[in-house]
Amino acid sequence: MSNGFPLDNYQVRQLKKYAAVSLIIFLSVLLLGNIITAIVKKSISIDRKDYVIKEGFPLFTSQDAYIKFIRKYPYDPGTKLTIHRIRKHESYWDICLRHHISLDTLVAANPFLNELVSVEGTEIVVPSEDGVLMAFDDIFDVWRMSKRLGFTGEIQGDYRPGIFRIISTDDMRLVFYKKCTPVIVNNSLERLYRFRHIFQSPVNGYYTSLFGERVNPFFHGMMEFHNGIDIQSRIRTPIHAAREGMVTFTGWRNGYGNTIMIQHDDGYTTLYGHCSKIIVSKGDWVTKKDTIGLIGSTGRSTGPHLHFTIERHGKIINPILFIW
Repeated sequence: MSNGFPLDNYQVRQLKKYAAVSLIIFLSVLLLGNIITAIVKKSISIDRKDYVIKEGFPLFTSQDAYIKFIRKYPYDPGTKLTIHRIRKHESYWDICLRHHISLDTLVAANPFLNELVSVEGTEIVVPSEDGVLMAFDDIFDVWRMSKRLGFTGEIQGDYRPGIFRIISTDDMRLVFYKKCTPVIVNNSLERLYRFRHIFQSPVNGYYTSLFGERVNPFFHGMMEFHNGIDIQSRIRTPIHAAREGMVTFTGWRNGYGNTIMIQHDDGYTTLYGHCSKIIVSKGDWVTKKDTIGLIGSTGRSTGPHLHFTIERHGKIINPILFIW
């Protein structure tokens, strides 16, 4: 008997010895397994010049390096990812509509994007669901970003160290936060995010024609410059002011049909064309909550939609930069 246990001192010493040997064997196997994994498994290597650190988080600046990283990523990124090559006349909104995701999701999944005007031939990453895809170089960033996003669900992706992956030589990994929107974007898009808080889309609907050169809808084969965006919606759908301001014009304008124009702060003017009905009058002060007109197909139109234009000090600007 020893200390109340049915073991003598010899047996206690033997148990301690076996326990010590077992611990040494376990630690040796663990260390050897990690060393072998680190040697055999090809690590993810990212050149430091291909990304920047913003608020402690890495953001890729090189499209080529990022696409290569995604193509060769050996772990579960947390959601299905597709690499898509942008076609001629294809916008980011077209891609989002086809894949049933938001533009925020596309922006988060492609941190190298500096603008929202698509370029034919550019390869981008398209997640299969809404959320934030993030690359990290420190596992503590995963929980830090979760706190920034206010995310309380289960973080998706193979990011936790495994028993034989404690020693990791990977420069970066991926995680996915479902149904979240990005809180950190590159400096170029950060400016657009600020605009987005000032302006709003005047109506919900599909963007059927974007700003810039397009095929003339009435004379096929001919090109024309489209000075705004067309938002398709049901007839008589309410149209809201994109920003508070004073109504400076209501009435008929050639091509635009029933038209409303609003003057805003900082020299901005917005135009709303093809209305079926105009509700406001010249001189009215309107806010984002106010209904100014109803969707129609008046003027030069092929169906019910809103033609929306933004100018600043008389210069036409792409509305997509403000209401996306």
